Amino acid sequence: MRDGHCLIAQSGGPTAVINNSLYGIIEEAIYTKSIKSVFGAVYGIQGLLQNEYVPLHTLSKEKRNALRYAPGAALGTWRYKVRDQDISTMVSNMMENEIRYFFYIGGNGSMFVANCIYEESLRRGYDLTVIGVPKSIDNDVMHTDHCPGFGSAAKFLATSVVDMHMDVRSMANSNRITLLETMGRDTGWLAASCSLVKNVNQGLPTLVFIPEAAFSREHFLKKVKEAYDDNGYCIAVISEGIKDSSGHLLSENRAKGDSVGRPQLGGVSSYLSELIEKETNLKARYVVPSIWQRSSMGISSDTDTKEALGVGKHAVRQAVEGKNGIMTTLLRKNDRPYEVTYSSVPLRDVAGGEKAVPVEWYDYDRCDMREPFQSYGLPLIQGENSVPMQGGLPVYQTL
Repeated sequence: MRDGHCLIAQSGGPTAVINNSLYGIIEEAIYTKSIKSVFGAVYGIQGLLQNEYVPLHTLSKEKRNALRYAPGAALGTWRYKVRDQDISTMVSNMMENEIRYFFYIGGNGSMFVANCIYEESLRRGYDLTVIGVPKSIDNDVMHTDHCPGFGSAAKFLATSVVDMHMDVRSMANSNRITLLETMGRDTGWLAASCSLVKNVNQGLPTLVFIPEAAFSREHFLKKVKEAYDDNGYCIAVISEGIKDSSGHLLSENRAKGDSVGRPQLGGVSSYLSELIEKETNLKARYVVPSIWQRSSMGISSDTDTKEALGVGKHAVRQAVEGKNGIMTTLLRKNDRPYEVTYSSVPLRDVAGGEKAVPVEWYDYDRCDMREPFQSYGLPLIQGENSVPMQGGLPVYQTL
């Protein structure tokens, strides 16, 4: 192994536990003999392009540890559509700074970029170890059982649904149809997680609609009306990326491109709320937690926190073993008792892929998730975290 500096970057949407992966990499790297110093790229791709690095090895143990309890990307992140010349610039900057180890924490798009950086370093004959570290609340990264970040977002959403049930069921003769819109893009993992509430209380019926099953307006209205008639209220969870039988986004006329050229999702719950009031005699409202579902460290999963830390540490250990051009992964060994192990997969196998919810896990007639999802999701939301508090409010470490 060649001696040199280590560089870490965070990319894409933050999660409640992304800084645990950052902490894990730092902790392993500063005690690795072949790594001289540890740096972080400021705002992810922006720092990689503009040669803006900050030292991380000089942080005190106290500050490093405090990162574990802070949501959001401590180094900063940036959504940007990378071009071929950008990859060349990033590698040139790393060569200039004698970066020999590069760890990229991110989702599908980030793994694509990481693979491009790896291939460019090979083309130039530059000895650079590139390791991807998965994170995604959407849980759509290929070849890993699940992604750090998902468990905490799932716990937050399922908790929110329980709280919503307790509120609306206590109101007499004034309940509306309540729609909860989740993130997730083209996959329904987050919406599906709201079905986990039935493992705590069977008396909290929740309709779930995911992109993997074609959405029918008629079926939706029928199930909402039935739930209202049976319970006096209805709570329905809508994934932002639901599509009709033709594969079109339900609110496609409202969709705009985001900074990397993808449809800008969101707003489907508003559309469906209007549809309910237009087609039935029921009143409807919608709740959009938006970025809150990925930033709530106060309702985060201890399992998720520990695994985010674990993939970070394992990434450095794999680098020490001579692995290169890979992404760390989580492999599930058991559901009960829950047990995982860490492994890896080539970056080229991850880049550009997308892991969907198995459609056989979804009960279309009942608008609910079947038992296999319950066994899959429940272990990921276990355990609670205590965040530092001051004056009754959380205090988070920043860089």
